[in-house]
Amino acid sequence: NSAPISIFPHKITQSTEGLISGQIFEGLVKVDPKTLKSVPGLAESWDIDPTGKTITFHLRKGVRFHRSAALDFKEVELTAQDVKFTFELLCTASNDNLHFATICKDRIVGANECYENSKKGDKIDLKGIKIIDNYNFSIELLNSPAIFLDILGGPFAGILSKEAYAVDKTKTIVGAGPFILDTKRTTPQQYVLYKNIDYYGKDQKGNQLPYLDSVIVDITGSAEVAWNGFREGKYDFISSIPANQLKQIVEENIKDFTGKDPKYVLERNAEMITQYYLFNTHKKPFDDVKVRQAINYGIDREKLIERVLFGQAYGPASNGIVPPTFDFYRSSTINGYTFDIEKAKKLLAEAGYPDGKGFPEVKLIVNSGNMRNNTVAGEIQKQLMMNLNVNMTFESLPNDSKFLLQTSGQGDIFRDGWVADYPSPESFLSIFYGEPVENDTAHISYPNTMRFVNKEYDKFYELGRDALSRDTAAGYFLKAEKILVQEAPLIALWYESNYRLLRSRLINFHVNPLRHFDFSEVDVKEKKE
Repeated sequence: NSAPISIFPHKITQSTEGLISGQIFEGLVKVDPKTLKSVPGLAESWDIDPTGKTITFHLRKGVRFHRSAALDFKEVELTAQDVKFTFELLCTASNDNLHFATICKDRIVGANECYENSKKGDKIDLKGIKIIDNYNFSIELLNSPAIFLDILGGPFAGILSKEAYAVDKTKTIVGAGPFILDTKRTTPQQYVLYKNIDYYGKDQKGNQLPYLDSVIVDITGSAEVAWNGFREGKYDFISSIPANQLKQIVEENIKDFTGKDPKYVLERNAEMITQYYLFNTHKKPFDDVKVRQAINYGIDREKLIERVLFGQAYGPASNGIVPPTFDFYRSSTINGYTFDIEKAKKLLAEAGYPDGKGFPEVKLIVNSGNMRNNTVAGEIQKQLMMNLNVNMTFESLPNDSKFLLQTSGQGDIFRDGWVADYPSPESFLSIFYGEPVENDTAHISYPNTMRFVNKEYDKFYELGRDALSRDTAAGYFLKAEKILVQEAPLIALWYESNYRLLRSRLINFHVNPLRHFDFSEVDVKEKKE
């Protein structure tokens, strides 16, 4: 995994950042890690009016923000004013705000107007949020409340303290979640969280949550380091074990995986994750759709999974970017790209590069900190040279440097991946929604980092986003994705499926396709001697 750039909710772009931030900040709604359904969070309940467009939320009383230096270590209660402040900050144009489009844009009444006003420096007032009193408020929506509630469960929707934010802006990590960031012990490679003794949560028996005194998240440089730490008892959970090492690990430690009370548990399931490369469609030669299609046909994804990933994938991404983990979304009807060298060569010739002649050297940028990124890049480099006579070099950069190049319109191809922000195909398709994109590269474009714009795609995406029923939305999203496949601004490579290791002593710890973690009710079963 890459080291986090930021764990401030509005700046999150990586799953590891979300994992950490989600324990510190809490939203109005939580995601049940077992079922992935929306459950009460800071809001103990909510009501949806008969029109289906207005949700009235009822906050828990007595919820306090973390006692911190930013709040002079005093008790500060969370109120509806903090909620409105949080959403108005999400509707403020800034390079520190990457989730206006995720949460507010075209969803909350008045959000778009607020965003435009903020660019002019005007004072903003989000009309769609009406405060009734300190604990009750309503949010007026433009579309489906069901998807909106799912989105509110994401780590980027954590409620901020207006008072704490005024102290040090995005560097002030003060939430109302079950754990507090230990700023003295935390390093870029290790995040240390300790129990919030003021957390509102109680279990069914009335016991105070969280159970755990601390949670430590290590960002390791390799699977070997992670496995050694796990075996030595340093770690209780490893998010990914390479398949080529799995057999040896299991065989050498078979006693720990078997028996009535095994020490280790091995899990594997399909995840809501797709790995892909992005083309800079604003720069030659990738401004030509035929070139992009040719590169897609020229890659043997099956060989990549077999020889480099050692089978550790749900399958090649041959049906577009949305993984086949949504039973209501017929992704199998989308004809993506499979290996077809003749078709690839024909398209490349039509683009003016017969047998690759005259094709410029292009560079792929991958993020450092994960050896798999380099081995995958090396395999694709070999395939493109052998199959199409295309010379692709690659460079490994820290994630913040890569992100800066990617969002500022520089570079040719970028390695990327997407973990669903919420359990819907919309989360994946939002990456390529072009309406919010600005041409000014001084402003960060996220999640559409490569500034892909296609009016027809946007039309069907919006129809899906605004649909009131899930099935109607799925139909429109399928039409949008078929256009995306045809336009090929990306190389969808594979759908993720990881082997994960955890110690059986973990209680109520749920691994899910969304990679959503909630440690508020996790406990450790101490072994009796």
